[in-house]
Amino acid sequence: MRCRILIMNVLLLLLGAATAADIKIALFYNGNIQSVVFTTIEGEYRLSGDGGQIAVIRKGTMFHIEQTENGIAVHDTLQAYGTFNRLEFTGVSVSNLFMLKPVFPALTGKESDDNLSIDLAGGSLRMINRLELEKYIPGSVETEGGPGATEEFYKAQAILIRTYAFRNFTRHAQQGFNLCDGVHCQAFNGKSRMNKVIYSAVAATRDLILADAQGLPITTAYHANCGGMTSSAAMAWNKDLPYLLPVHDPFCNESSLHNWRKNISLDEWRNYLQGKGIEVAQAMPETDSIPAGRVKYLNGTVALPMTVIRADFGLRSAFFTLAGENGNIAFNGHGYGHGVGMCQEGAMEMARNGYCYVDILMFYFSRHVQITQKK
Repeated sequence: MRCRILIMNVLLLLLGAATAADIKIALFYNGNIQSVVFTTIEGEYRLSGDGGQIAVIRKGTMFHIEQTENGIAVHDTLQAYGTFNRLEFTGVSVSNLFMLKPVFPALTGKESDDNLSIDLAGGSLRMINRLELEKYIPGSVETEGGPGATEEFYKAQAILIRTYAFRNFTRHAQQGFNLCDGVHCQAFNGKSRMNKVIYSAVAATRDLILADAQGLPITTAYHANCGGMTSSAAMAWNKDLPYLLPVHDPFCNESSLHNWRKNISLDEWRNYLQGKGIEVAQAMPETDSIPAGRVKYLNGTVALPMTVIRADFGLRSAFFTLAGENGNIAFNGHGYGHGVGMCQEGAMEMARNGYCYVDILMFYFSRHVQITQKK
């Protein structure tokens, strides 16, 4: 009841009857895949090559697909079917599920629902999974949020995943698909298998997204741990967004990711600063002072963004202070990730303490957003 009342307060817009939308996900994106094995896990598939039917693939049947000089060669354990420019695996049963396992290079396979097309792009196989959007979301929720959380956290994560998909639906349009399965978009390791609660969470939030005042999908950022304070979009990305503002977050304080430390030599630090054209005396700490919150630039004044230092030294976050200690420089840091939007470990703790998904989303994204039903 609590969440239902809160949804009324943040404006739940009903934009029509539910419809099933498809999304195209590039699997093993940037993997330079040369050969794969396709296996039917559930249902039955019709295999077509360049528009003509080749075979019917029943449960348990395996097909080997590889790139050759002449195109894409396909065969099963009994026969070779020829070489084609494009293959289509189309599910013809009520429920269809396949496994795709790269052979070269050898990678962990992915199970996914519905259909698959394979063609050639950039010297490797391009594999595009076309499936219902609401079937895609549980797999991305599990990949991005892990399998061990509670239902209210998964509801919040599902809304963020869905919102991202709508906002970025044309991100790879010129390449013939919507999203990839890597961190360039949202990580997707295939069908969710580890926690059935994820499916009930996705179903309970079906079609819901976070929208701005104009009803448009927002930028739904999230990260592992904010270290006690989230970052504004302006600080992390030089982009002002009214719903991505700093939030003091006590919920992630007990996490092992809350604090971290890294030491480098004083000489390495001096050489680094000189390479950036910065006077060493400007950025040589004597003691470690803890700021009230995140800062954008080194020491608050030197024009070297903390995000650049993070990338250059492979730090867990851009939320840190510096201390000079016995000929070394210590990075004393907090959190893991860019710090913008929802802190996942904080959200998990909120859910464990009885907060519902609306509470979680409003805490991290402020009152500048609304939960909207998107079609």
